Amino acid sequence: MSGMTAQTTSALTGPARVAPTTAALLRRLRPGDVAIIDALDLDSRTARALAAHRPAAVVNARASVSGRFPSTGARTLLEAGIPLIDAAGHDVLGVRDGAAVEIVDGTVRIDGADVATGMRLTREAAEDRMREAASDLHVHVASFTANALAVLERDADLLLDGVGLPSLRVPVLGRAVVIVTPRAGEPDRALRRFVRERRPIVIGVGEGADIARAAGISPRIIVGDVEALGEETLRRATQVIVHDPEGAEAGLARAQAIGLTHDVADASLASEDLAVLAAYAGGASVIVVAGGREGLLDFVEDRSTTAGAALLTRLRAAGVVVDGAVLPHVYRHRYSGWTVGTALTLATGALGLALWGTPEVRDALVDGWSWLTGLLG
Repeated sequence: MSGMTAQTTSALTGPARVAPTTAALLRRLRPGDVAIIDALDLDSRTARALAAHRPAAVVNARASVSGRFPSTGARTLLEAGIPLIDAAGHDVLGVRDGAAVEIVDGTVRIDGADVATGMRLTREAAEDRMREAASDLHVHVASFTANALAVLERDADLLLDGVGLPSLRVPVLGRAVVIVTPRAGEPDRALRRFVRERRPIVIGVGEGADIARAAGISPRIIVGDVEALGEETLRRATQVIVHDPEGAEAGLARAQAIGLTHDVADASLASEDLAVLAAYAGGASVIVVAGGREGLLDFVEDRSTTAGAALLTRLRAAGVVVDGAVLPHVYRHRYSGWTVGTALTLATGALGLALWGTPEVRDALVDGWSWLTGLLG
């Protein structure tokens, strides 16, 4: 079967990690775990977040590259050295979280019993599927463009004029803003350093608020569905804007139940896009989005109706928005005055010790000191 390894490979083992959403899975995923997901045409953003946690393997209940679209998630995982068991079937989603899993080729076993069988995908097989699917890419781009135009017609007032945007009670004018989305995964060193040195206003989008706080980057503003957020995260924020583009009431009910002071936003855009537009309207000098979309494929391979709005949001805030993934390449480390002063003092001391160790210099310094003390009496 295409995509299977040609020969038996060593078994992969680890505790299973299963969760209802990818964001929930990423919060609990640890190196050496076996991540079990349900993602048709795995996108690159999700794959990067999974790879960052270094699981022993990823088991996908559905096809990571179905052939309908050149999804790049499978290639991203495989290039990171993460084994991918593909199209394992719906039964694998019933594996108990934490159960000891053994994977031999494409077969998933628990206590020696087979529970699911998929294909251990190779890089070559993934590339072949992507090439086959790429022939229809223009069709998907055309469909995506039509979707974006429909969004523009529906939400032009919000996107272009800011009508209906929530007002931020934390001033962002001239400030850097970092937006942490549920897809961010664990913030990398470059983002942590940027937050430490620039002291930006941090906005957590939905479950991204818990991700930020767990990394020591406490969000001052939270936007999105707050139903599953930790109460401590919510209470530490200066402003909580409850928003659900689908109009669900669970988040609002949670905020009211715990007596949380909150605002409510009513917009059909995704919470991430609402946060970007609100920061842009507030005059932020730069907006860094951790876990955002990075290129055309990231937009097109998202088949939800929010993808078109996401592209229009990026275009509206162009020149201000930076994806967190490029931060290590564009942000230069800023050294504090204390650090520079300490370095100069240590360097001067080291130079003095080196000179003192030279007999000629030492004698000259002693003679000079004797002359100075004699002159001053």
